Amino acid sequence: MKIALKNHTGAGRNSGFSLMELLIALTIVAILTTIAFPSFMQSVRKSKRIDAQTALTNATNNLERFFATNGTYTVDSSQLGLKMDAGSAYSENDHYVVVVAAGATGIGSSYVVTATATADGVQAGDTGCTVLSLDSLGRRIPDPTASRCW
Repeated sequence: MKIALKNHTGAGRNSGFSLMELLIALTIVAILTTIAFPSFMQSVRKSKRIDAQTALTNATNNLERFFATNGTYTVDSSQLGLKMDAGSAYSENDHYVVVVAAGATGIGSSYVVTATATADGVQAGDTGCTVLSLDSLGRRIPDPTASRCW
């Protein structure tokens, strides 16, 4: 007795995806991207805040060193070891503009260092955290107990 084997080479069968399957897969990818992208960008912005925090810390350390040498603080950013470009001070990765100003009791005895997100950078969309400040008393603004910025 002979058993006939069928030829299953798939010669008459289409292989691959149908247009409908492809559209469904693309729709699923688009939905996942729409959900995940904002969360991803918020994580990126949060990680780039370190750039401002580092610039503020470096500036305040250099201000204290300047005070120990000169008996007064300075608002001259070029003397504080900050990255300078066209007369403005920037954070190391250029995400923030750094400005030193006199504090409440004057530049001789107090200061406020402020890092503001550059207008055309990714940090400009960091809602509520585009401006970070540190003063001569070590106070962080916005207040870290009431804010997620620090």
